Amino acid sequence: MLTLHVAEASPELAVLVDGAQVAAVGPYEELAAVRPQARVRRWPGILTPGLLNPYGPELLEATYHPDPREAAELGTEPITGERA
Repeated sequence: MLTLHVAEASPELAVLVDGAQVAAVGPYEELAAVRPQARVRRWPGILTPGLLNPYGPELLEATYHPDPREAAELGTEPITGERA
């Protein structure tokens, strides 16, 4: 499933993810135009090279999980086993 991740503090940049792999990194407008079928996920923070957030899985899970649009495909249990 293609997902276009966009951070609030750097809305001009995006990361296109295909399943568990990064497919592209670049300007949001360009990636969205090339892959209009990708779902868009907006989250608080910033995209910058080399940034590692050790709380990334918990942040993403608390922000997006469970997504009722994906419950049939992905289930409803948290990835980390912890509820937000």
